[in-house]
Amino acid sequence: MIQRLQTVYLLLAVACLAILFLADGAWTDAAASTYTWFVPVAMGLFGLAAAGGVTSVFLYKDRKRQRSLVALLQLVVLVGLLLKVVLSSLTGGFASISTDASFEYWVGFGAPVMAYLMFLMARRGIDKDIALIKSMDRLR
Repeated sequence: MIQRLQTVYLLLAVACLAILFLADGAWTDAAASTYTWFVPVAMGLFGLAAAGGVTSVFLYKDRKRQRSLVALLQLVVLVGLLLKVVLSSLTGGFASISTDASFEYWVGFGAPVMAYLMFLMARRGIDKDIALIKSMDRLR
């Protein structure tokens, strides 16, 4: 389980998504005050992706299911990130970046991007494992 590099990538993706729940400044922009449904929906999407990431660590024996779950998690993170970017741009949240953007504001946008990239790297590692198993089966 821990011997595989994609396990590390999956745990790093979960850590990136967990940072979103610790950073309060990531959820206090204009979109959060304008759209009351935005914060629970976005946190639910990112929480679902984090829980799925932990679950996919334990699917190491069924690689095809693990790959499909990681691809689904990539899609969930992408939907959450697009929701955050679109609603922030609609409310003019990007206009005040140069004046009062805090570190936690940037964490709100950077953490989902990093989580998406970590899920991508994990999926590539799973694909490499599947290809390795196929080549080993051919040699038998």
